[in-house]
Amino acid sequence: MPSSISQFRRSELFKPAIIVPIVIMLFFSIFNLTAPSDPARIAYAFELGVVNKDIGPSLPLVSNQAIKTLSKSLPFKLTIIKDSETAREALSRGEIASVITFPKNFSQLALSDEKLNIEILNSQHLTISETQISSQLPGTIQMALSTFIANLRLAKSNNQAPVSGMLVNTNIETLYSAKSLASVPSPFVMSFTSWLASMVGSILLFLATKQMPLLNRAYLRTLIPIMVMGSASLVLAIVITLTTLQWESFLMAWLSVWLVSVCLSWLFLGVFEIIGLAALLIILPVVQYQSVLSGSMMPVSAAPEWLELIGNSVPFDAIGGAYRAVIFGSDGNLPFTWLLGAALIGLFLSWGSAIFKGRMKRTWK
Repeated sequence: MPSSISQFRRSELFKPAIIVPIVIMLFFSIFNLTAPSDPARIAYAFELGVVNKDIGPSLPLVSNQAIKTLSKSLPFKLTIIKDSETAREALSRGEIASVITFPKNFSQLALSDEKLNIEILNSQHLTISETQISSQLPGTIQMALSTFIANLRLAKSNNQAPVSGMLVNTNIETLYSAKSLASVPSPFVMSFTSWLASMVGSILLFLATKQMPLLNRAYLRTLIPIMVMGSASLVLAIVITLTTLQWESFLMAWLSVWLVSVCLSWLFLGVFEIIGLAALLIILPVVQYQSVLSGSMMPVSAAPEWLELIGNSVPFDAIGGAYRAVIFGSDGNLPFTWLLGAALIGLFLSWGSAIFKGRMKRTWK
């Protein structure tokens, strides 16, 4: 229907409907993949303040030995602070991220059979990464110091010098390795842009074709998403390839995002045709919650219970799993049955509504 395309090109929303989905995938991917976070650098930037009130009686102080053990076993910066008040002020200013305080009788209790108590001061007013690390810190420190004290007491009972090194060595094997820092956030970027570009593109296309003849707009709402999402996903695949340097994943990154985006666009357009833009009350939250539902940023099981229930009902995370398979070569396939179902529902609503409304108009005439 060439006349439909000509009429569409005269619409004020023609350019936005074509360009905006491409811009979304381009800029969102560039800003997220050109500055990926490095877990090692994040951990090293975490500064742990240490207040040592230990006064002995043993020399060298057991607490000093414990601090050396922590510095070797934890990937954080350790900063010695003279007193608790200074440490509290430093934490309040954000100069340190957490504080561990050794009590006055630490050495005495460490060499006895009694339990020890140490104080940990943290805060949730810092950056997200620092807050998350500090919330997990108590268990990590408790385990490290418990191992150290147990080793110290065992050495004392056997009249031997405590072993200063680690008693257990780890042989690490990584099943699927990220080839670059940008590889880690790539599945999330692919997932979120698939949903966001499909939603925004569908809104603009719906509004741009709303005043057209019924069959013409159904035709355009079927054809245009294929073209636009093909171009947008191509741009996204190029950015992913250039930032991750994984040339072998280019084709699958392009095709998988293209397929998902087209199916979602058809579904959204069909729902808009029946309900109108009021459907955004449901679609918008689903899109925004993809950071959790897609399983790209965190497992769905880590989401709040009500969101986990939704994620277990509809396999949103299967898309995220398929995108991870593209980047890392792991096991994972797109939920073709669900995608095909979504596409057919959308096309049925678009074309069915056009045909039904057309017949109703002829009947009333």
